[in-house]
Amino acid sequence: MEPALPWSGQSLDEPFPGDLVALVEQLAGINAQTARAIPVAIWTRCGEKSDLGELTDRMQSYDLVKSNVMRGTVHLLTLRQYWLWRTALEPTLKRLVAGFCRGIWDSADYDKLHAFGLELMSDNQPRTRADLGSAAADHFPDTEPRHLGFALRMILPIVESAPDNAWHPSRTTYRLAPAPAEQPDHQSGLRDLARSFATAFGPATVDDFAYWSGLKKSEAQTVADQLEQPDPAPARPGLHVLPEFDNLYYCRRSTTSDLYQAKRDPRFNPQRMPGSLIQDGRVIAHWTYRKNEPPTLTPWEPLNPAAEAKWSRFTDWWSRCDEG
Repeated sequence: MEPALPWSGQSLDEPFPGDLVALVEQLAGINAQTARAIPVAIWTRCGEKSDLGELTDRMQSYDLVKSNVMRGTVHLLTLRQYWLWRTALEPTLKRLVAGFCRGIWDSADYDKLHAFGLELMSDNQPRTRADLGSAAADHFPDTEPRHLGFALRMILPIVESAPDNAWHPSRTTYRLAPAPAEQPDHQSGLRDLARSFATAFGPATVDDFAYWSGLKKSEAQTVADQLEQPDPAPARPGLHVLPEFDNLYYCRRSTTSDLYQAKRDPRFNPQRMPGSLIQDGRVIAHWTYRKNEPPTLTPWEPLNPAAEAKWSRFTDWWSRCDEG
């Protein structure tokens, strides 16, 4: 039988009681591919107690960091998660670079590019992806600068520079991640990644874990023992506003799940997945927004009063954030 969606692990049944660092640990990171994904994900799990000021503070102290990790996509992680999981996912990120930048590891030696990038970033000056590629181009002339910038963003231990305001982040730049007290090894990182996935999304299968993380199934299989979790309590019906690319859409490999099928719906742009309003695990509407405008809802079916009330609370909160 297909595993149920992990409502309890994702703190969707009731508001999360702890602080933001504890929440990000519980959720196994927050997908952060769009500017508002993090605040929306936190509001969905914390309700009115969500605090943008605390989010900004935690990012400026680098207790919480943004970087490319699972599936090569940008996530908000705790610093502890970042170092363990980046170590576990190094082979995955190298493969992703090879897939997006064909032939790069023939024209640019991986170890030399990695060493160059570390030296470049050692001055702790913030740099954009274009800056990274431009700086590397003189040393690796047979590789396109845009490919070099993409590769360095993926293979270096760098995180996005903290924003002055988490609701209005500025242009993305990168800096070296604050160094850990002790560098984790690959296997300990893999085991932690699997345990965290199981806590946030379990019980789940090795296929699910590989799909969510971007690991090969053979790699995920080596830590299958960490995925064992007791069956969760029965899911309670609920209404939830999800941000774009929320990890609930990536935690199950099964093509029969409602949320997996929703990703294939023509109303979802696969290159820029919209936010969604879900009820009892089904998408009943999607939402989009433009800069300096409130979000717009597109229903997939007639909305009941509870759904309309949920959307109203969400847009009220959004307006207050814009005003603040």
